[in-house]
Amino acid sequence: MNKILIDISAKQIWQKNEISLVRKVLLFCYDSLSLKESLELSVRLTDDKEIMDLNKIYRNKNSPTNVLSFCSQKNNYDKLGSQVLGDLVISRDTLVKELSGTEKTFEHHLSHLTVHGFLHLLGYIHEDDDEAKTMEGIETKILKKLNIPDPYLGIN
Repeated sequence: MNKILIDISAKQIWQKNEISLVRKVLLFCYDSLSLKESLELSVRLTDDKEIMDLNKIYRNKNSPTNVLSFCSQKNNYDKLGSQVLGDLVISRDTLVKELSGTEKTFEHHLSHLTVHGFLHLLGYIHEDDDEAKTMEGIETKILKKLNIPDPYLGIN
């Protein structure tokens, strides 16, 4: 039987219900995408300082960001035979800042960032318009099943 193993660590600024939501969304993504393989991933729920440090070290960008995905090498399996996808890092500070001036809820935006980061771990990218269209299409389809409005509506 295929499954997904999710290891989540979080700074104290994250509420228990927010951590639970990330787990729920990842489980939903796994089921929704009908993935055939058992998977493992780690999630770090953090703040702007920590994500900025990671962004600087790994992407040479000296600024915080909302989500980072660090893909594991292909064919990397744990002791139980699960494919190790990699690490997902989300900054609560940036997430909250991005809500300013929008009608999005915290839960909807966190769900979107979680789906977006998970798709990156699966190899989806958005470097050009075609790739972005494909990835955004999958994101919006998953979010719709979660009763979350299309986060890309109104964005050019």
